[in-house]
Amino acid sequence: MMIFCKGTTSNLNCLKDTFFKYAEASGQCVSPQKSSIYAGSITNHRLSQIATMIGFKIGSLPFTYLGVPIFKGKPKKSHFQPIADKVKIKLAAWKASLLTMAGRVQLIKSVVQSMLLHCLSIYS
Repeated sequence: MMIFCKGTTSNLNCLKDTFFKYAEASGQCVSPQKSSIYAGSITNHRLSQIATMIGFKIGSLPFTYLGVPIFKGKPKKSHFQPIADKVKIKLAAWKASLLTMAGRVQLIKSVVQSMLLHCLSIYS
């Protein structure tokens, strides 16, 4: 889950309170060991304060969220190379498949298109 907020003390206290209420209601606790903070234009000192306050580690851009690269600025080839590599691996595996050519084409269309639509839906 991604949550966007300003790094004010009151917002962070509300965020911690929300995590606590969620844990009470659902029985699922937010794991600080698995959670990261990704910050925009704040100082490293303030970022360290926020990380200490809520107990999360500090992450850096770019990172992968649900299999999709998340980055700041203009898209670069290096951001999308892992997705292209996944498509290549799938294509290589299907090459030796016992499907007819029409079956392979349909498989490629549906799976590759789904992968790309998933990426685009994350960005929207």
